[in-house]
Amino acid sequence: MKNRLITLILRLLLLLLVFSNCAAAADMEIGRMRVAIWPEYDDPGVLVIYDGRFVDDGNFPAETSFFLPQGAIISDACSLSPKGQHFCQLFKQENIGDMEEIRLKLPYPNFYLSFHIDPFEGDGSARDLLYKVRTNHRIRKLEIDIQEPLRAEGFVLTPEAHKLEEAKGFRHYRYYMNKPKKGADIPFKIKYRKDDKRPSVNIKYSPMSMSGGEDGMSRSPHEERGDFVKLLYILAAAGLSLVLVLLWFVFRKKKV
Repeated sequence: MKNRLITLILRLLLLLLVFSNCAAAADMEIGRMRVAIWPEYDDPGVLVIYDGRFVDDGNFPAETSFFLPQGAIISDACSLSPKGQHFCQLFKQENIGDMEEIRLKLPYPNFYLSFHIDPFEGDGSARDLLYKVRTNHRIRKLEIDIQEPLRAEGFVLTPEAHKLEEAKGFRHYRYYMNKPKKGADIPFKIKYRKDDKRPSVNIKYSPMSMSGGEDGMSRSPHEERGDFVKLLYILAAAGLSLVLVLLWFVFRKKKV
């Protein structure tokens, strides 16, 4: 009886610890978060980067989530150590209606998430993008950086940017927001014209990888995902062929 009571108490304490950690993770606050939205930078679509740091180091390791546009293809989902090392994490990506949610565990309070979306349809020169930032935590300072692609004409943003800067040959339109409401949708409308679909720079799509594609040209994550699916089909067909050959040998041997 005494042993059962001790076991019950230990289980209750463990449950309380788990619930308290979940509650702490759900209420974590981000000190500074930067959202970079770079159309046609290293890919015919849009590169988006979320990076920042949570306030309370004592909550980590912890699980958190971010909201992404539909069809986002993730390049990097990482936590950064105090020395700046990237520790890429396994993640779960799930459709939640009008957006997608990515869940991952972070060993450190610094986070870095990069992904691509492909919102531009057709072969015309007009580009029209409505990007919605949905906050998943309380944020003390939110910074938005929208970069104008090279060879773009008539670049217009709504709302108007707080600041315009030139950096490394690009125009950067910056927004600064203090304490946006948790769960808020913050829309940015981007319109411009561009006569070609070539990206601004010719590098590998991932900001953390500098290896090139065939003939030194960049390969988008959409192309790489297509190649991966093709590879899966090839492997499945090869496996099925092997099974059929083995079954043929087995039945033949039984007849003999």
